[in-house]
Order: sequence, then C-alpha cells, then structure tokens
Amino acid sequence: MKSVTEHSCRGATYLRFILFAFTCFSSFGFPDPSGIIETLSRFAAPAFFVLSGYFVLRNNTEKRIEKIIRKIKRTALWFVCILVSYIIINLVFCLVFDVSVVFSKRVIFEFVVLDQWPLPIGINMWFIQAMLYAYIVIFILEKLNLLKHYKVILVLTVIFMLLTGEFAGVVHFGFLGYSYINGNWLTRALPYLLLGMLLREKKEFFLKIKSWVYIAIFVSGILLVVAELYFLNHLGALVFIGHMMGYGVMAFAVCGWSIKYPRLPSSQITEFGTTYISLMYALSEPVYYVLLLALGNSNSSLAYAFIGPATFLVLALTALSILNAREYIV
Repeated sequence: MKSVTEHSCRGATYLRFILFAFTCFSSFGFPDPSGIIETLSRFAAPAFFVLSGYFVLRNNTEKRIEKIIRKIKRTALWFVCILVSYIIINLVFCLVFDVSVVFSKRVIFEFVVLDQWPLPIGINMWFIQAMLYAYIVIFILEKLNLLKHYKVILVLTVIFMLLTGEFAGVVHFGFLGYSYINGNWLTRALPYLLLGMLLREKKEFFLKIKSWVYIAIFVSGILLVVAELYFLNHLGALVFIGHMMGYGVMAFAVCGWSIKYPRLPSSQITEFGTTYISLMYALSEPVYYVLLLALGNSNSSLAYAFIGPATFLVLALTALSILNAREYIV
C-alpha cells in the first residue's frame, strides 16, 4: 500500500469527491423545492481552488515553482483536450438541433479574458480556464519576486471580487456594459488559490483548531450566505448570486477540516485523486445532456429535479469502473 504523503492527504481526497457532488448539485439542480441545497452548493468551486492552492503553493520557493510549472502544464493539457472535445460536441449539437451561434468581438473578449464559454454546452469550462490563467499569473508574480506580497494581493483580489460580484448592485458597478463580473481567474481562482497558500503557510496553527470549530465556521458560512441574500434582495441590490462571502467561509472551513485528517481509512474514493475528479468534471456536462435526452419530454418535472444527483452518480460509477479496469490492465 502506498504511504500516505502530505500531498495524498486522504481527508482532502474524500473532500474532493464530496465537493464534486455539490458541483453537480449547483450546476444541474437538486430535488429540493426551496432551492437551498442548490444555492449553498456553490461553495464547492471556491473549495476546489483553496485545496489546489494549499497543495501547490508550498512554503519552499524551489518546490513551489516546480509544482506551479507542473500544474500549468497539466492544466493546459486538460484545457486543450476539453476545449477540442467541447467544440466537437457543440458542432454536433448545433447541427442536430439546428442551433446557430453568433460570434462577435464581445463574445471573443468574454471567452479569452473573462473565461465565459460562448457555446451551448461547456459552461463548466470556466473553472479549468480560470485555474490555468491564475497559475500563469502566480508564476509571473513569482518570477517578479512579488509573490512574497501574496497577502496584500489576496486582500485586493477579495475586495475586487466582492465589489464586482455580490456587492456590484450596492456600489452600482458598471464597466463596458457589465453590471457585474462572473467567476473567472481574477474574481474567483486567484483569491482562493492564495487563500490556500495562506492555509499552507499557517498550517501548524490551523491544524490545532478543533474539528467542532470548523463545523461551527461552516454553519456560520451558511448563515452568512442566507443573510447576504436576504439583505441584498431587501435593498434591491441583488444582481449576482454566483458568489457570496459565506461561500468563502464554508470553503475555508471544509478545507481546514480536511487537512487535519491525512490518514483517514482507505477506500476506492481515496484512489480517485485529482486526475479522476478532473475526468468527472470534464464529462459532467455531456453526461448531463445525455441524461436529459434520455428523459425526453414525456417525463415530469420531478424527474428532471433528480438530474443533478443522477449526473453525479453516473460520473462516479464511470470513474470507479475506469479505476477498476486500470487495476486489471496493470
């Protein structure tokens, strides 16, 4: 059996698997009439970024640069493969369903700069693209010897994220016709990766925090999300619901808790690793649309409500099957 290294923390591996379930719920829905689970599930994306920052942005400069370069190469490979796959899938989709897509300078700007996918299928591309861009920026900061000021950059990017996101309606944000800025490399990936770096730097302190404290922080994050949504809506300033401060609190709590348990009991889930989670993420939208087509128009809205959990289940079983097949081949 492989030794449990710091990087292969089983607590973090279990968390990645659970976070992916929440990613499916937030993207494809959950059978909850109130919509609370679907709304709260949006903490998963920030948590993925925090975990990545924790494991990649190490305290040792030499190792950190090495891991940043490796991360850029792997993410770039994933990005190119998924980009080509989604282009082919969208081409088939548009031809079969006679869907037309109009490209303009603004659409190209949104894709290249703001990480917004322009085609019908592939909205989850933003996550991988944002991750790639953010690590390239971090690499440049490292080379310019500016990453040592990462805490200042973290604070500035968090402020920018809030003012152009959930509080955009409060400050009356407006730029190039945008009333808010959706999640991208600057408004999501970079601040949370740097938060992961802070978690890594202060690891000894965060390890001393009791598990019940992390649970309390997580619950506080949920209450903060609810409070933000209520007051912003009450003020008539709720223009963006893709991110709330509470999501960051929830993400910090689950990530802090997970690194406390590097040697949890082993299972097939602990063998997933980042590669299988990435594979599940890449296949999520195609699987979702296949399930939608399989349901057809004759099914009730209740059946459609279970699409999110069903998508996660199909992806998890697929990943486990690939994992088992690999073991037999090897």
